[in-house]
Amino acid sequence: MKKTIITYLVSILVAVGIILTVCGVKGVLTTDMSQQEVVRYVCDGFFVSAILTLGIGGLSWASRQGVFDGLGYSFSLWKQRYTTHKRDWMNKESFAEYKERMTEKKKKKEINHFFIIGGIFAVVAALLYIVYSFAF
Repeated sequence: MKKTIITYLVSILVAVGIILTVCGVKGVLTTDMSQQEVVRYVCDGFFVSAILTLGIGGLSWASRQGVFDGLGYSFSLWKQRYTTHKRDWMNKESFAEYKERMTEKKKKKEINHFFIIGGIFAVVAALLYIVYSFAF
C-alpha cells in the first residue's frame, strides 16, 4: 500500500513538473497576459502531461506483453559476447528461457497509475479546452 501511494505521488509530481515546464516556457509564470492566454497555456500543459503519461503507460503495457523481448534478448547476447571475458557459449540462455524469466520479472510491476493519472489530466485538459473555447 505504501509503495503504491509513493508511486502515485511520484507520477503526479512528474506530471505537474511537466505542466509547470510548459507553462514556464510559454511565459505564464513570468509575464502578464490575458486570462484567455493563461487558460490556453495551462490547457497545453495538462495536454502535454497527459499525452506523455499515457504514452509511457502504453509503452509499459506493450513491454509487459513481450513486444520488446526479442530486442532485449538480442542485446543480452551481444553484451555477453562482447563484454564478458569468459566466453562460455555452452551456458547460453535460450530465447524461451529468457522470455520466461522476463515474464516473471514483469509480473511484479504495476502500470495502472500511468493510465489513471494520464486519464485524469486528459479530462482536465478537455475541460480547460472547453472553457477556452466557450468562455472567451
